[in-house]
Amino acid sequence: MASRSPDAILVADDVSVDSTSGKNELNFAMVATVAVAFTTLLLAAIWGPSVSNGLNETQTQESFKGDQIYFTWNEPEYMPRHDECIDANNGQDAGYEGYGIGYEPSLSIDSEGNLFVTAHKDLRWGGEGNPFAPVIGGDLDTWYACEDGEMTSWDYWASWFWISNDNGETWGHGDNFEPTPGTLVNSAIGSATGSGSECLGDEGDIAVDANDVVYYLDTTLEDNWWHLFEDGGNTYASPSVCERMNTMAADDRPWVAAQGDGIIHYLGNSGASPPECSGDVGRYWYYHSETGRAPFSQCYAMPGGWSTISSQNNGPYVFVAQEDADSATGVVQVRISDEYGRGTGPSPSEGTWQSPVEVGPREGNCPEGYPVVNNNEGGMVVVTWADCPNGNTGAWEMRIAVSYDNGTSWESWNTTAFDRGINMYPFVSISEDQMVSVAFYGLDFDQKNSDDGYVAGKDWYLYAGALHHPMEGDEWDFRIVDPTPLHTVTEYEESSGDTHALHDFFETVISPDGSWVGIAYQENVGLHPFEENEEQRYIKFVRGDMSTKHSIVADSEGSSMMMPMFGVNELILATRT
Repeated sequence: MASRSPDAILVADDVSVDSTSGKNELNFAMVATVAVAFTTLLLAAIWGPSVSNGLNETQTQESFKGDQIYFTWNEPEYMPRHDECIDANNGQDAGYEGYGIGYEPSLSIDSEGNLFVTAHKDLRWGGEGNPFAPVIGGDLDTWYACEDGEMTSWDYWASWFWISNDNGETWGHGDNFEPTPGTLVNSAIGSATGSGSECLGDEGDIAVDANDVVYYLDTTLEDNWWHLFEDGGNTYASPSVCERMNTMAADDRPWVAAQGDGIIHYLGNSGASPPECSGDVGRYWYYHSETGRAPFSQCYAMPGGWSTISSQNNGPYVFVAQEDADSATGVVQVRISDEYGRGTGPSPSEGTWQSPVEVGPREGNCPEGYPVVNNNEGGMVVVTWADCPNGNTGAWEMRIAVSYDNGTSWESWNTTAFDRGINMYPFVSISEDQMVSVAFYGLDFDQKNSDDGYVAGKDWYLYAGALHHPMEGDEWDFRIVDPTPLHTVTEYEESSGDTHALHDFFETVISPDGSWVGIAYQENVGLHPFEENEEQRYIKFVRGDMSTKHSIVADSEGSSMMMPMFGVNELILATRT
């Protein structure tokens, strides 16, 4: 496991060298003495436990098996709200009013490095009441978007859709996604006559085909809307707003992949067999289009548990990773089509999908943990998943499976980040030169020199690591990416065993030239104004540029996760928390 960096303690910030002072020799003697002590503590810290995994890159590279890749991480960015929708009285914590509230972000990138993020909207924050109060609680009322006098965090009716055309330095909203103030009535009218932002949505996913057409699917739970963009998200390319998918399955978490010229793969999580598709049985259903829009093939089930999908951008391969069943234990399996997923409709048919291939074990039943699959154009496929053989709040494990021949053969091994802790929702991205980055939400039980487990006061962080051409047995040197804790375990979560504060997933990308990594993720800030035991949830983005060492930007208090250094005018001692 990676070592823990010491905290920095400033001993003096006014130590100066004055050649005319009689104290000069004494000062230098003190410097030498403290330097020896500092060196001793530093060497001890290398083998000690760590809250940040952020020091002495040369030493740790030598101690980890595999070709490690490190990054210099920039200042994280919060996703913005439209200026006209910012409301200091809507319940957001002071200083956060300009940021969009959401969770479970999806992130995609095109061949020019343009970035696209969507996120689940906070349905409880469309005003103080809601139209489903008899079912979910609260006061009965309509929802609102960007409405004066209403405590809403919604800028528009669709799910969030942000774009960046400068490699993640600044963020805005996509074309045709302007503010749409009003009630649900406004949304109903606007979905037929207005803009894309008026199509009521809950959560979505994004994919980009080989022509850099952006396909944004936004689910209404009952069906889905499609939004198409070109020119890095600056041109709304749908022939009409709110294009209905017209599939038969009610959906929860949608997954989208795209390839070639308008080939779309949609994997829907219906949770049950749609009545119209009674000839087949399953939780996940695969839909296929080669026109860039509806109609889609129908009624092809992919039986199994939690699942995700990916595809080559130019080549013919499509991959689905999934739990083999909704069961406590079992295996992770991969379904493969080498012909663009063709032949699956309109009636139940295996088409070009091969029989599932087992790639690794599941020894526990993690809460809503998706096995994530990704691939590149050169035949590399990687699947990663969290496992919890010791229960929800016991020590978790993390596994990875790698193929270099489009899924024909696999290597699979344990790549757990902590001796004791939780590595939740790992996500994998792959470059064309076989750099594999893995990021996850992590909680190290050993932080703060503790020997307990999942207890109140422990901090969740965003972790990431990367290897070039990983082989079985290689180890990722996982490090903290953002020095700000994403969430701190509450007493309620400790007593109830609730580990779901950061929700179901987040996503990463690698730049087209393979020189940087981008991560869209969630941070919890302050208490939720309408939900008990919940917090405000914000979407952030951080970019890491490939470097010879790991480094991150200091947080607002100036504390950094890097090893502290000292100059002539200051002395720093190191202690472990």
